[in-house]
Amino acid sequence: MAAGNTFEYRVSDSLVVPLRGQLLRLRLTRGNPQASSVAVGRRLTVAAPDGREREVQILDHSITGGRVSQARLDKTRELDILLATADADIDGQAIGIGWTVRGSRE
Repeated sequence: MAAGNTFEYRVSDSLVVPLRGQLLRLRLTRGNPQASSVAVGRRLTVAAPDGREREVQILDHSITGGRVSQARLDKTRELDILLATADADIDGQAIGIGWTVRGSRE
């Protein structure tokens, strides 16, 4: 990924949504993602504070955060995504506050 095309979010909250998966509340720390870069089905890299990483797929967006649009992303710099339960940990450690989520712009 070229540095100018990447973005990074910090996990500010993580909770289990019964029968759905893991909800991550993300706050943008670097870059300017396009709405299409964080669309349902897109793959992102999640990194633990100790450096372990894994690739995850966005299962859905939370409706409580509002509709995902470019204007909303630019204004709030926040995003709520839902991951499948199987993607919600690295080696048995659940994704939590302080982890990072990286991706690249289209």
